[in-house]
Amino acid sequence: MALLINDDNSPSLATAQASPKQPRHLDAGLAVLGIVAALLILMDIGGGFLAAFKLVVCLLLPGWVVLSRLPSADRASRLVWIVAASAVTYTAVAVVMAWTGLWFPRQVAAATVLASVGFIILRPGTYLPGSFVRGARQGGQPESDTGKREQRRRPRSMAMLPWWALALAAALWVIGLATAGTGRLGDFGLLAEFPLAWYVAVGLVVATCAWGLVARRTFSTLLMSVSVSSLVVMLYASAGLLAQVPRFPWTYKHMAVTNFITATGTVDPSIDIYNRWPGFFALSAFLGEVMGYRTALDYAAWAETGFALVDAVLVLAIARTISNRARMYWTATLVFTLANWVNQNYYSPQSYSYSLYLAMCLVAFTFLRGVPVSWMLRLETRIRLSRTVQRAKSGRSGAMPGIWEGNVPQRQILACVAILVLQAVIVVSHQLTPYLALLGLFPLLVSGYFRPRWLAPALVVLPLAYFIPNLAYVKGKYGLFSGFNIFGNIGYRPPRGDPLVLGTWVLTGHTLAHLAVVLTLLTGVLAVAGFVRRLLHGHVRTTLVVAWLAFAPALGLLAQSYGGEARFRVFLFALPWLSIGVAWLFWSGPVRTRRTVIGASATIVTMAMLFTVVHFQPEADYRVSQDDVSASQWLDANTKAGDIVFKTKYFFPLLVGPDYPHYLKWGSVTSLVDYFRQAKGKISVEGLRAYADRLRAADNNYVVITEEQKRQAVEEKLFEAQYLPELQRLLENGTGVENVFSNTTVRIYQFKSAP
Repeated sequence: MALLINDDNSPSLATAQASPKQPRHLDAGLAVLGIVAALLILMDIGGGFLAAFKLVVCLLLPGWVVLSRLPSADRASRLVWIVAASAVTYTAVAVVMAWTGLWFPRQVAAATVLASVGFIILRPGTYLPGSFVRGARQGGQPESDTGKREQRRRPRSMAMLPWWALALAAALWVIGLATAGTGRLGDFGLLAEFPLAWYVAVGLVVATCAWGLVARRTFSTLLMSVSVSSLVVMLYASAGLLAQVPRFPWTYKHMAVTNFITATGTVDPSIDIYNRWPGFFALSAFLGEVMGYRTALDYAAWAETGFALVDAVLVLAIARTISNRARMYWTATLVFTLANWVNQNYYSPQSYSYSLYLAMCLVAFTFLRGVPVSWMLRLETRIRLSRTVQRAKSGRSGAMPGIWEGNVPQRQILACVAILVLQAVIVVSHQLTPYLALLGLFPLLVSGYFRPRWLAPALVVLPLAYFIPNLAYVKGKYGLFSGFNIFGNIGYRPPRGDPLVLGTWVLTGHTLAHLAVVLTLLTGVLAVAGFVRRLLHGHVRTTLVVAWLAFAPALGLLAQSYGGEARFRVFLFALPWLSIGVAWLFWSGPVRTRRTVIGASATIVTMAMLFTVVHFQPEADYRVSQDDVSASQWLDANTKAGDIVFKTKYFFPLLVGPDYPHYLKWGSVTSLVDYFRQAKGKISVEGLRAYADRLRAADNNYVVITEEQKRQAVEEKLFEAQYLPELQRLLENGTGVENVFSNTTVRIYQFKSAP
């Protein structure tokens, strides 16, 4: 079937034609790649290019076996479905192995790949030509706003100009990263470290993307794909490439959980909540061993770019199910990329679950569209009639859109199975995502926009069935509800009454972070305007569905703050649908106009500027020192359960290794700030030893002192600036104290408890 819907109409599935058999050379090529990858996996040969090769083959072959047996599909959707099907399969297998303790990832992965090879050779599927060409749908119908294509081709020089711009941008980007500053980051983060070449490179790619959207003839699919992909990589990979180790201090615990599963081959629900929701961690440990890595530290840094690319393709595929206009779905993809400032693409279960949520929505929009119940039909009729009256008054007329056609039962059943499996994997991977998905999809299923309606209670049963056994743990550790104060759950704080000095406000880097609010409001306002314009053009059904999906995540603020992150989750889950609304604002009309060209171009450029500032300004808060990571690895390898580690309130030690459960016990990690307050300036090794004995008579006590801790103590006034240097001097010369670890910026001292 064709994925693309012509406004509110979708092509009839009855007209879908059977596709021819795949070319045999394609089968042979896939089989050879699978056999080679299986041998590399079994022999545990990996790292570098071979690791990437094995990962790609593992994520392609199982999904390809399934997708090659479905009817002709949109290429963007097919790509993400193949990867999602493989990832879900491996997640289910990895979770079962982690729960049972039967941990054999390489053997299972090799067997899966070889089984896929067998299916490809013995039972070849159908060739999937797809419809990924300039927004054309099945049957070759072009997008409506371009009319008849000019028969003459563009001059070769003009056709090659965007490619030359992209090539120049790539070269400048590499030069910019190579010459970027490497010193300690200040208030302006990477904004002050990037050279002019980097900004020119990003500007060229943004200009190329905008040009492709608003040109009289839209760029080819290949050119737009390369342009948008280049923009995603430049924006989401630059910071990671400049960092020596993975960014975001809070993601290191995720690596620790993965490393724990890798080392033990099992999960332990008594340790923490991550071991109770192990889907992502089990998958990561599984694929890590398949690639030849034994620690997540080796590959976690690429998660941000990888998830950003996958999510962009998912949004593109979803937008293509709603409209066959290339300008519309490429605009939606660009807006999603440039408005996603919340930094939730890092190595984490929520990033993985979010991608699976988008895959669920793609399946629903593709296969589960249905005719809504009678009361929703009456609401749609009222909206259409009100617009019809306005058109009559203004002397204009417009064609009424058709119904949102249903799908044949056989494919609907397969789609339901796919959605239930996706929901099940999300349920075992993340605590919040299943319920945010339900907020959007449950009402649409109940009201009949997606069918069958029985899928709604089924989607509810899965998370509840998994949550009930964990209810006591979650309630005791975190609580279930944080109240119905929506402003409190958003994390809103009233502005301080300090007088505003304009020059100071403009010239300090921290205030630039407030531009995130500007970017959020800009996206929301433009999206609402797009929804209204879409309705005014008579397209009611798709507008109601997309607008509801954009609004529904906000309902989560009525119950939970999710540790202060609820506002980020709300915007993230609303963003794909807001992006579609922004695209509708410019491309709902029947023709391309000067106003839409200027508006779309200005919006893309403005969002790119805002995103660049918001994304790269707070980099100092996201950076992690390589010295800190090395020291943390030493601690993980050398400390035992019951030892005490003293530190300041700085984010250290980083939970990074398989022995991280040692740090989770009360008193295992203790702040020096409390000791300094009790000592009241009388700092001594004997006093620290006595303080440690009062906490817990540990066999070994470790004191971590870093240069970053010293700077933080001064900046945040945690204690007197001279306390930490004085303690370090006393430890260097103290009796019974040993300097057990040292590098450029970190010192670790060990002393025994008093006899």
